[in-house]
Amino acid sequence: MWPFGYFKKKREKEEQMRRREEENAHLQKLEQERIVRERERRLEENRKKEEQRKVEIENRNSFYPFTFKSDCHQRYESNIPVQGLQQCGRTVSVISNTNGCPGYRLEAGVGYIVKIYNDDLGKPNMSDKPMKLIRNTNEMAEFRGFPIEAQTPFGWQEIDYSDYGLTIYYKNSNVCKCVLHMYDRGVDLEYRKESASTNSPASASQEKSIAEKYVEEAFTQIKMGKDGDSVYHPLYKAWRAMQADPACIKKIHNKREAGNGLLVFLSYGTIRDIDDRQQIISLSYLMLSEEIEINPNSLNTIKNRILSMTIDREAFQYTVSAAIGTNAAFDFMGFSQFESRDAALKMLYKDLTLSPVFKNLPDFAEMLNDLEMKISNDFFGGHETPDSIKAQGETNHSKVLSYLREKVYEEECLDF
Repeated sequence: MWPFGYFKKKREKEEQMRRREEENAHLQKLEQERIVRERERRLEENRKKEEQRKVEIENRNSFYPFTFKSDCHQRYESNIPVQGLQQCGRTVSVISNTNGCPGYRLEAGVGYIVKIYNDDLGKPNMSDKPMKLIRNTNEMAEFRGFPIEAQTPFGWQEIDYSDYGLTIYYKNSNVCKCVLHMYDRGVDLEYRKESASTNSPASASQEKSIAEKYVEEAFTQIKMGKDGDSVYHPLYKAWRAMQADPACIKKIHNKREAGNGLLVFLSYGTIRDIDDRQQIISLSYLMLSEEIEINPNSLNTIKNRILSMTIDREAFQYTVSAAIGTNAAFDFMGFSQFESRDAALKMLYKDLTLSPVFKNLPDFAEMLNDLEMKISNDFFGGHETPDSIKAQGETNHSKVLSYLREKVYEEECLDF
């Protein structure tokens, strides 16, 4: 039987070898086909890159880098305008990539660098975006981002910037507007220059200052039930606008809203510097006091003026000290600090007694009860009475208001 077993094993071995050879031949054929496909793919990629390079060279020869100063912009979501026209300074620029771009692995000469700068805050509005010019005509130029390696907190990672784009529109060979596209969010930001509607004296007198427009923007967001950055940033810009141009404060028509806006801004608790807090609270007090002069029975305005005196007592006390002449900054013994403190408390008592309504508001009732207790305990000295305290409070209000008007309107100085 052994010859038959031998030949059987031999046939099985030969069959295994045959199958192995067929399998190897099939694998070799697949590898050859893969190599051919890879070669064709690379040739196609090189062809496309060469075509793209020729287009870029042609576009580069006909496109000139630029800087566009915008004084307003409009946000669109799904092609629908939202939030109204924003009156604020932005600088849009497109520069040639001559030395790469910090934060990206980008070879020199590849595409352009798109920059948008926030002129109001004095810092970039977005990180620099490398983009390529994909279309260029006499009427417009279109840029589009592309995948690129960027430096992140987790090291170098590839980021797809094709979700970003920029379209530039020309009029009479000059840039008239720029539109930043965020395709993944369906958001477009249109930067442009607002043409003056008229130069007549009447329209000039009715024109609102940039600070007031920012305040209006913030309260529009509040009325829509929004909070956070959408309210904070316009109020921050309003304050900065007042700092940059104190003369604009006098042009504010709605002093009540502007004063309230500064109170809201301060309530966020982001301002740490005592001088800045004093400036903000003093401007709020100034505008609310002027509104009270016009509408002395406006309890909401009186309530907010009380808040302006109490939301940051230390900061407000410095202004009171400067206005009534206690010279607290030069009194090393600290006696004048008590004078300015007492002067501010008398002003507070005057306002708290303007209406019995405040007795029904817990926080205000607590302040009023505390002051009445102080008066009964002769806290202020001189056996003062409630009437004499109110009279002195009224006098102090007049002194502080006169002081702030002189500093802001005449000297155009916000250093209180």
